[in-house]
This record gives sequence, structure tokens and C-alpha cells, in this order.
Amino acid sequence: MNLTATKIDDGIFTIESVFSPAECRSLIDRAEAIGFEAATVRTSDGPMMMTNIRNNDRVVMQDTALASQMWQRIHYLLPTIDSSLPCSVDPQLRFYRYHPGQQFKRHKDGAVTNSLGQTSKLSYMIYLNDACEGGDTAFREYYAVDGISHKQEFIVTPTVGMALLFRHERRHEGTPVTAGIKYVLRSDVLYA
Repeated sequence: MNLTATKIDDGIFTIESVFSPAECRSLIDRAEAIGFEAATVRTSDGPMMMTNIRNNDRVVMQDTALASQMWQRIHYLLPTIDSSLPCSVDPQLRFYRYHPGQQFKRHKDGAVTNSLGQTSKLSYMIYLNDACEGGDTAFREYYAVDGISHKQEFIVTPTVGMALLFRHERRHEGTPVTAGIKYVLRSDVLYA
């Protein structure tokens, strides 16, 4: 595969056609066969149901082969971050499903560290379909200059097979789906 990355902003980029529509359909079918459950939010007290922040469904699974495939397709496009090199995709995979009205409000992702001491620095999402309305991933930053409030916004619209990668510290949200169902595969890129 000869893919290219498109920079959206510092620490945010997309890669088109990482997975084919047929591969994405197969992944959706696999997740549906496992069965989705209500997604929790990670807090300092552990996972909690917080439907005022997140009300989508999720499947969590370990799959080293799929994580390796996700890595092999894009590894040559990944940046060095803070003098650390990308080394793999975390095999703990999450499939997200959003029905109309479901969303994940503005948040930032947490890092994971594996048994080898490798720590994630990038969130790695693959949009598995684009047969929905709404459901964009929105990056919104609020700041003040000379006492005047400003907002910077970057919107990524789901496209089947497209990867979205971003630094964990970038605040983002999954905007409400208004029609159809949105499916996403999510993991993290580990660095050493």
C-alpha cells in the first residue's frame, strides 16, 4: 500500500483508504457478532457510566493480528514524538457504535503503557462506515488573546476506511449522530 497522510493541524492527521469498504464491513459484522455494551468513561476512580458525557456502545477485545495489520498499513507515516519512535499498535481494540442521538462529548484520551514500558502517544481511529449523518470528530480549542476569547475548530467527517490519528492531549468530541449508525475501530499507537 502506498498511503499518504494529510495534516489537519499539529498532532492531527488523516490517512485515506487504510481499510477497504469490504474489510470495514467484515469488522462491523465481527463486532456485532460479539455484541456491543454501553460504553463507560475512564476516571481516576475506574470505569464509570456517565451517559451525560458518553452514551454510545462499545466492544473491547484483544487482537494482536488485527493490531499488527493496523500497524503495517501506516507505520511508515507515523511521526517521532518527543524523541520517541512509534513501535506498534496496542492490541486492546475498541469498536464503537453510535445510534442517532449518541455522542461522546469533548474530552482528551489517556495514554496506555504495556508490559514492555512502551507508552501510547497517538489515538488511532478507523471509520468503518460513512452511512450516517452527524457523528463528526470535532477538535475545538478555546483560548484568549489580549482578553479576547477565540475558538479554533477542525472537523473530521467519517469516510469509510479512513484513519484519524491525533495526540492524546488534543481535546475532541464525537458529535451526535442524527441519522444512521456510525461505527469506529479505535486503538493507540505505542512509542518507545
